[in-house]
This record gives sequence, structure tokens and C-alpha cells, in this order.
Amino acid sequence: MPLPLLSHRRNKSAANSGASTPASPTIVVNEASTPVQGILRQPSAPSVTESEMTGSSTSASAFGRLSLRTNGNNGSSFGRTDTVDSRWSVDDRDSSSTPGTSVSSFGAMCPLPESDSDKLIPFFSMTVSSTSTLSFIGLPTRFRPLVLDTIRRAWKRGVKSSGPVEYQADLMKFHKSKGCDGGVWEVSMKDSCWMPRSEDKVSSKRIILYLLAEFSRIGYLLESSFRTSAKDSGKDTLTLVRSEPDADPVFMGVAFYSSDRIWIIDAEADVGQALEEGIKAHWADGVRDARVRERHCRELRLRGSPWVSHHTMGLISARSIILSIMKNITHTSRGYTFVGSINLADLDEGEMPLLVFRKLTTTERDSGMFGWGNPNVSVPSFQPISKAAAASMAM
Repeated sequence: MPLPLLSHRRNKSAANSGASTPASPTIVVNEASTPVQGILRQPSAPSVTESEMTGSSTSASAFGRLSLRTNGNNGSSFGRTDTVDSRWSVDDRDSSSTPGTSVSSFGAMCPLPESDSDKLIPFFSMTVSSTSTLSFIGLPTRFRPLVLDTIRRAWKRGVKSSGPVEYQADLMKFHKSKGCDGGVWEVSMKDSCWMPRSEDKVSSKRIILYLLAEFSRIGYLLESSFRTSAKDSGKDTLTLVRSEPDADPVFMGVAFYSSDRIWIIDAEADVGQALEEGIKAHWADGVRDARVRERHCRELRLRGSPWVSHHTMGLISARSIILSIMKNITHTSRGYTFVGSINLADLDEGEMPLLVFRKLTTTERDSGMFGWGNPNVSVPSFQPISKAAAASMAM
């Protein structure tokens, strides 16, 4: 069905007509054309070709088409003054911008804050990538040797390669011309540290724990950790921000392995023992066994399969274990704070994240802004769950 021929006819301006306010423009419909309302009532209206909607980009075309179809199916129609473009928000519209890594897309601005020997960049990112790579953006160059040494301490198989990434020639040239410190730099480890063999799984997690400790020593703390890719192969990107340096950083981790294991990694002896007792008291099915998996790593094997349970009570009990761990470690008398959770595996691998905790500095403990409970009173002892409660939560 052909679209009606529309034309705009503006009234005379207020200056010429003497009116106090300008009149709204009117739309004149050619009488010989098909009535507008007849077209707008069609569920599939308006008919717009994909090339008209997308132009040279496809970033929002799918959302735009979905929105138009949805409006039509719900019986909504375009008003006489509505256009296809007016129904989209500014963020939904396609644009003819250049690729995201080109210089022009940054409006003549370097994407990273300036940094020099006297002024450290306020933040940088570290991405867990591929099967054995760490990718840094904005890490000051003088800290690169520290990163390599730390990785070698944690990952005995060593470093395969390291170097800057020239991911876009024009942008990198512009970046260097400003004298910015950092840029993009990657380190690849030997073997597959993010898909490790059984004997290397703890060492894989220690790479992150050791690096976070060293970053804390030079004055950077983890601010956020999340997947920045929707791909199944996407792992976490960690953002670290400037903070007060910690001269003696202590980090520990709690990892969840297989369907029923908990690893307590690099915990101080009293903290690790208390954590183990707390888990035994809170898990309704009990602990099958506990052993030293390797130096400074305690492994608990729970009864049942809490990490893959499909039973409602089993799922709730598994979540309760996480809370009991948080409750035990973050009590003010322990002196630890929760740093964050980090995904070191691809989404399709089904592995749970690593929980990271940091020991507070003396100043932080004295501030009273961290943890819970009275710092002068020990953590309340854990009372084992009653038989009646355990029976009600049995899977």
C-alpha cells in the first residue's frame, strides 16, 4: 500500500500576523492518497526497510525493530506527529560514528588519565583472558617488573611472554605522543593457568591473591570485578583504584571446587581453623572429610552436592554456607574485610568465583568502619545445627 504524500505548510510567523505565540505547524494530507489512519491501524506498520533503520551500523537495529513490532502487536499506533526516529531514545539510535578504538571516537582525548613519575594514574584494569593471559590497561610501566616477579612466585610453570599490545595504530600513536604512562600490556603464562590441571588449580588462584597483595602494597585496591563480555568465554575484568599503601598486606581466598569442595587458601592458622569449624556447624549434611590439599591450603569435602543442588533446601543451605564464611571472617576481632569475588573461568565451565578477603591495617581497625561485632569480644562460638533442623533441610 503506498504511503500518503505529506507536505508541511507553516503558518505565518508571529511577527507578521501579530499573534503573541507562534502557531504549531500543520500537516496536510493529499486527499487522493490513502487515509493515514487506515495505514496506522495495520499491525505491521510502519513499513520501514532495514537499510533505512540501520544505515551503516547495526548496534541498535534489533532493539528498534523489536520495539516497533511490539508496539504494533499491542495495538499501539503512531500518532500523526510521531516518526520512526521519535520513538527511539538517543541511546537507541544508530549513528555513523567511527570504530570505538579510533582516535576520532574519543573526541581528541586520550582514553586514559595522564600519569607521570610524580602522579600515579588513579586506576587501572586487569582482565583475566583466554586460557593463560592477563591483560592490563593503564598499569604504570614501572610496575610491570613487579607483576612479572609476582606471577612467577605464584605460578611455578613461569611466564611465557609479555609485552605491549598495539591494538590500534592511530590511537597508540596518539597515546604515546601525550607521554601517557601505561597503555595496554599483556602477560601470558606457560600452560593454561585459567584451565589448569588438578595439581595446578590452587596455584592458579594464587596468581590473583599474590597480585592483589602486591597492588595493595603499592597503593591500589580492588574496586570492582565483573565480566565485560557477553561471550561464554568472558572472564572477569578487575578495576583497581588508588588507596593508602599497605606495608604488610595479607590476603586470603575461599574457593569452591567440583560439586562439594571448599578450599581455604593462605589463611592464618586461627582464622582457617575457625572457618572450618563454622562450615561444619552450618552445613546440614555435615563434612565428609578435611585434609591439607597442599601447603597453606585446607580442603573440606562436604556431604551432598551443595554447588550443583536443584533442591530448594539444598540451595538455601549452600547460600547459608557463604553467609557463615562472611560472618566468621569479617568479625572485627578477626580483622579481615571482604574484598570481592572474581570469576577465573569461562561462563560455560560452571565454576564458582573466588572469594577474596584482606586483613585490615591498624588504622582501618581503629576506625571502626569495617566488620561487625565488638572488637574486644571474640567471635561467638558456632553452635552445631540441631538434628531436627538438619532433618528439615535434608535434600
